[in-house]
Amino acid sequence: CLESFSERGASSWLTVLPIKEHGFTLHKGDFRDALCLRYGWSPPLLPSHCVCGHNFSVEHALNCKCGGFPSIRHNELRDITADLLTEVCHNVLIEPPLQPITG
Repeated sequence: CLESFSERGASSWLTVLPIKEHGFTLHKGDFRDALCLRYGWSPPLLPSHCVCGHNFSVEHALNCKCGGFPSIRHNELRDITADLLTEVCHNVLIEPPLQPITG
């Protein structure tokens, strides 16, 4: 995971203009957490356990389906792709969210 932070272009988010209309803004806490991840530090105030019962770590948070980060990353890519496709296609639709299964 940390190797990706040293690849070419990985620091572009530090120099981009904060244009809200394009979604290029970070709140203070998000910026702090992103810097921690970039330098391999643990962000402050992390819980000790995940809702799934496992010990909580940055690596676990990025992969655990209970925490939602895989879904968040998926949805961000989905929305960016849909926005780009609307430039060249008509009637672009995004997938509807699935209802949670209970019972």
